[in-house]
Amino acid sequence: MKIKDIMIRDVTGALASCKLADLIEILSRHKITGLPVVNNNQEVVGFISLHDIISAALPNYLEIINSDSILSEFIQLSKSLKEYSQHPAEEFMRKNIVTIDEDDNEVLAADLLIRNKIQRLPVLRDGKLVGIVTLTDICRVLMYEKK
Repeated sequence: MKIKDIMIRDVTGALASCKLADLIEILSRHKITGLPVVNNNQEVVGFISLHDIISAALPNYLEIINSDSILSEFIQLSKSLKEYSQHPAEEFMRKNIVTIDEDDNEVLAADLLIRNKIQRLPVLRDGKLVGIVTLTDICRVLMYEKK
Protein backbone atom coordinates (compact mmCIF):
# COMPACT_ATOMS: atom_id res chain seq x y z
CA MET A 1 0.00 0.00 0.00
CA LYS A 2 1.29 3.44 -0.86
CA ILE A 3 1.80 6.10 1.77
CA LYS A 4 -0.49 8.49 -0.12
CA ASP A 5 -3.33 6.08 0.73
CA ILE A 6 -2.50 6.16 4.46
CA MET A 7 -1.13 9.62 5.22
CA ILE A 8 -2.89 12.48 6.93
CA ARG A 9 -3.33 15.09 4.22
CA ASP A 10 -4.45 17.96 6.42
CA VAL A 11 -0.98 18.47 7.83
CA THR A 12 0.04 21.44 9.93
CA GLY A 13 3.43 22.95 9.23
CA ALA A 14 5.21 26.13 10.23
CA LEU A 15 7.60 28.44 8.46
CA ALA A 16 11.18 28.54 9.75
CA SER A 17 10.58 32.21 10.60
CA CYS A 18 7.57 31.41 12.83
CA LYS A 19 8.11 32.84 16.32
CA LEU A 20 8.28 30.39 19.22
CA ALA A 21 5.20 31.92 20.89
CA ASP A 22 3.17 31.41 17.70
CA LEU A 23 4.55 27.92 17.25
CA ILE A 24 3.48 26.86 20.74
CA GLU A 25 0.04 28.32 20.03
CA ILE A 26 -0.19 26.22 16.83
CA LEU A 27 0.86 23.05 18.68
CA SER A 28 -1.69 23.74 21.39
CA ARG A 29 -4.54 24.56 19.00
CA HIS A 30 -3.99 21.40 16.96
CA LYS A 31 -3.27 19.25 20.02
CA ILE A 32 0.01 17.96 18.59
CA THR A 33 3.53 17.82 20.01
CA GLY A 34 5.54 18.44 16.86
CA LEU A 35 5.33 19.50 13.23
CA PRO A 36 7.36 19.91 10.05
CA VAL A 37 9.04 23.22 9.36
CA VAL A 38 8.82 24.38 5.75
CA ASN A 39 10.10 27.19 3.56
CA ASN A 40 7.90 29.38 1.33
CA ASN A 41 7.93 26.65 -1.37
CA GLN A 42 6.52 24.06 1.09
CA GLU A 43 9.84 22.19 1.10
CA VAL A 44 10.60 20.59 4.46
CA VAL A 45 13.63 22.24 6.05
CA GLY A 46 13.27 20.81 9.55
CA PHE A 47 11.04 19.41 12.26
CA ILE A 48 10.27 20.91 15.66
CA SER A 49 8.72 19.32 18.71
CA LEU A 50 7.99 20.35 22.27
CA HIS A 51 10.95 18.18 23.22
CA ASP A 52 13.22 20.32 21.01
CA ILE A 53 11.82 23.53 22.50
CA ILE A 54 12.20 22.37 26.10
CA SER A 55 15.70 21.04 25.39
CA ALA A 56 16.72 24.45 24.05
CA ALA A 57 15.05 26.39 26.85
CA LEU A 58 16.32 24.09 29.59
CA PRO A 59 19.35 22.16 28.27
CA ASN A 60 19.72 19.89 31.32
CA TYR A 61 16.04 19.02 31.65
CA LEU A 62 16.58 15.25 31.36
CA GLU A 63 18.67 15.40 34.53
CA ILE A 64 16.05 17.58 36.18
CA ILE A 65 13.26 15.09 35.58
CA ASN A 66 15.06 12.65 37.87
CA SER A 67 15.91 15.21 40.53
CA ASP A 68 14.10 16.77 43.47
CA SER A 69 14.52 20.34 42.20
CA ILE A 70 11.75 20.32 39.63
CA LEU A 71 10.04 23.45 41.02
CA SER A 72 13.07 25.72 40.66
CA GLU A 73 13.76 24.30 37.19
CA PHE A 74 10.12 24.82 36.20
CA ILE A 75 10.54 28.48 37.10
CA GLN A 76 13.69 28.60 34.96
CA LEU A 77 11.79 26.96 32.07
CA SER A 78 9.11 29.62 32.34
CA LYS A 79 11.72 32.40 32.22
CA SER A 80 13.51 30.81 29.26
CA LEU A 81 10.33 30.32 27.26
CA LYS A 82 9.41 33.97 27.78
CA GLU A 83 12.92 35.02 26.79
CA TYR A 84 12.82 32.90 23.59
CA SER A 85 9.19 33.67 22.71
CA GLN A 86 10.09 35.91 19.76
CA HIS A 87 12.91 33.73 18.44
CA PRO A 88 12.23 31.90 15.14
CA ALA A 89 11.52 28.16 14.90
CA GLU A 90 14.71 27.65 12.89
CA GLU A 91 16.72 28.22 16.10
CA PHE A 92 15.09 25.22 17.77
CA MET A 93 14.24 22.82 14.93
CA ARG A 94 16.08 19.67 13.96
CA LYS A 95 17.49 20.07 10.47
CA ASN A 96 18.54 16.53 9.56
CA ILE A 97 15.15 14.88 9.39
CA VAL A 98 13.78 11.72 7.87
CA THR A 99 11.05 12.00 5.23
CA ILE A 100 9.25 9.62 2.90
CA ASP A 101 7.79 9.95 -0.59
CA GLU A 102 4.04 9.52 -1.03
CA ASP A 103 4.63 6.64 -3.48
CA ASP A 104 6.72 4.63 -0.97
CA ASN A 105 5.04 1.84 0.99
CA GLU A 106 3.94 1.30 4.58
CA VAL A 107 6.74 -1.19 5.29
CA LEU A 108 9.40 1.43 4.56
CA ALA A 109 7.47 4.03 6.58
CA ALA A 110 7.17 1.72 9.60
CA ASP A 111 10.87 0.86 9.34
CA LEU A 112 11.86 4.55 9.23
CA LEU A 113 9.61 5.45 12.16
CA ILE A 114 10.84 2.59 14.35
CA ARG A 115 14.55 2.70 13.48
CA ASN A 116 14.74 6.47 13.89
CA LYS A 117 12.57 6.49 17.03
CA ILE A 118 10.34 9.25 15.65
CA GLN A 119 6.61 9.82 16.01
CA ARG A 120 5.80 11.56 12.72
CA LEU A 121 7.16 11.13 9.21
CA PRO A 122 6.69 14.03 6.79
CA VAL A 123 5.41 12.84 3.39
CA LEU A 124 6.71 14.52 0.24
CA ARG A 125 5.64 14.82 -3.40
CA ASP A 126 8.30 16.29 -5.66
CA GLY A 127 10.15 17.50 -2.56
CA LYS A 128 7.16 19.36 -1.11
CA LEU A 129 5.18 18.56 2.03
CA VAL A 130 1.85 16.89 1.24
CA GLY A 131 1.13 14.91 4.39
CA ILE A 132 2.34 13.16 7.47
CA VAL A 133 2.22 9.52 8.52
CA THR A 134 2.51 7.95 11.96
CA LEU A 135 2.86 4.40 13.20
CA THR A 136 -0.72 4.64 14.43
CA ASP A 137 -1.90 5.39 10.87
CA ILE A 138 -0.01 2.36 9.58
CA CYS A 139 -1.33 0.04 12.33
CA ARG A 140 -4.89 1.20 11.69
CA VAL A 141 -4.61 0.37 8.00
CA LEU A 142 -2.91 -2.98 8.63
CA MET A 143 -5.58 -4.01 11.15
CA TYR A 144 -8.41 -3.45 8.67
CA GLU A 145 -6.55 -4.50 5.53
CA LYS A 146 -8.30 -7.29 3.62
CA LYS A 147 -6.09 -10.24 2.81
